[in-house]
Amino acid sequence: MLAILEEYMKFNNYKYEKLDGSVKSKDRQTSIDRFNNPEMKRDVFLLSTKAGGIGINLTAANIVIIFDSDWNP
Repeated sequence: MLAILEEYMKFNNYKYEKLDGSVKSKDRQTSIDRFNNPEMKRDVFLLSTKAGGIGINLTAANIVIIFDSDWNP
């Protein structure tokens, strides 16, 4: 699902950050810092529950949409 959303972001020229299982651990904090920096003007942060519970606090977010592929009612 994140791959589809990422294609949408690219197509519409949105500035975004992505954090999922494919992002190296050394690059994760950099991505969060870019999103939280108003000068970077990131519109969207794509985040997967597979990112690995690193205590993310995205205080710059106005809207959060959570998609959990493992959710089982």
